[in-house]
Amino acid sequence: MQNAGVRILYSFYLAVKLFHVADLHLGCRRLNGRLPDSDLVEAFQFIARRAIEEQAEVFLIAGDLFDRAQVEPSHLRQAQQVLAELKTAGIRAIGIEGNHDKAFLHSDESTWVQFLADDGLLVLLRPEFEEEGARLAPWDQEQKRGAWIDVNGIRFVGAGYLGAATPHKTREIISRLDAGRIHVLLLHAGPDYFVGEGGGFSSGDLQAVREKVCYLALGHIHRPMQYGDWACNPGSPENCDLREASYDFDRKGKVAPRGYAVVKIDPVQPDGSTTFELRSNPRRSVHRLDIDCSPFGNKLKDGAAALVKAAVKLIRADDTDTVIDLRLTGKLNLNRVALDQALVSQQIEQQAGVYAVGIDVTGLNVGAQPDEIFGRSAGISREKIEQQAIRALLDQQDLLGLEEAKGELATFFYEIKEAVRQNRQTVELTERIRSSSLVEQIHAAQCSRTGAEQEWRP
Repeated sequence: MQNAGVRILYSFYLAVKLFHVADLHLGCRRLNGRLPDSDLVEAFQFIARRAIEEQAEVFLIAGDLFDRAQVEPSHLRQAQQVLAELKTAGIRAIGIEGNHDKAFLHSDESTWVQFLADDGLLVLLRPEFEEEGARLAPWDQEQKRGAWIDVNGIRFVGAGYLGAATPHKTREIISRLDAGRIHVLLLHAGPDYFVGEGGGFSSGDLQAVREKVCYLALGHIHRPMQYGDWACNPGSPENCDLREASYDFDRKGKVAPRGYAVVKIDPVQPDGSTTFELRSNPRRSVHRLDIDCSPFGNKLKDGAAALVKAAVKLIRADDTDTVIDLRLTGKLNLNRVALDQALVSQQIEQQAGVYAVGIDVTGLNVGAQPDEIFGRSAGISREKIEQQAIRALLDQQDLLGLEEAKGELATFFYEIKEAVRQNRQTVELTERIRSSSLVEQIHAAQCSRTGAEQEWRP
């Protein structure tokens, strides 16, 4: 009994404490600049200072430190200042690049995250992939390059953002890890059922990782997620999109932690016994309001004014320092009601005295006369209308013998359109298109039509 107590006490003092963040998105422009970018760095700074207070040894950044590959000087300075605080406190920052940190997935051009590494403010881990598979080189202090680094008995391995090849390349990396070592893997990816694009991992992929990794530090998906007691995505510390405020609650409506994870790993145990705790950091409050536009959705003169009045009436007196996420539902005839979203937002902000208002129209049943265009379709959603419109356009095209895949094509084009509407980066759009089997089918059909085989690089 005494030996067990000594062992527990020994492990307590030797346990390595990590702070894990992801998707900080410094420089993210929200609501066309009406929300200050200082919110993002303040969230980063809060977590970093908490790591200093709690004497963490390592600070993990699992991708998307920046919102864009081209970083403005002020946002670079924000990152430098926070990372410098960690360095001064003796906390090693270890990071990987996310899809927003690089202009193109396969580009060899230096990124601003690499600039910070060259400046000695963090260790950027990045594997190399060759014909024979993944090459994991140790971190070179002089070159500021490498795929792994050992800290206090733990080997940290960086995978970064791997796009559509995430499952395959992750398994390649896992196959190169030394058995018997304690590994932490940083990966900028999410589960296939949530990502909705090529590159999501499956439960089988997780099981393969679990065989050699004691903690999987995830990013990319802004919603907090955890897998057992060994893998976690802490969620975005600040709302990059107003709808992310819903991630502060679980499916039952209870408050859920989101923002960063505190991880403890015991390097004395053969499997690196791991525990972690998800925590929340302060962030700007967002209040979600729903308005059914049907009662005034067909008014010719004052439809927009009626919308503003209804919204102001819903806003509470204590919402003055809050951002309002206004979700429009019901039917709004845009041929009769001129909805200038920027103007409506400004009018609500002024009349209600709130900080900012964002308008979400994805729940609207929009259109002039959908019954005339698509038949009797009262109650049809905006999503369904747009998919049917795309399908109607496909009916007018030569599909090169792919008529049986018309429904799949319509869905694919709709998803690309939505990705563009959501301001997804070029690299994400490119990877989504490249990873679709439909593209290969179209190419094969073109080759069949021309009778000539053309070069194709999936």
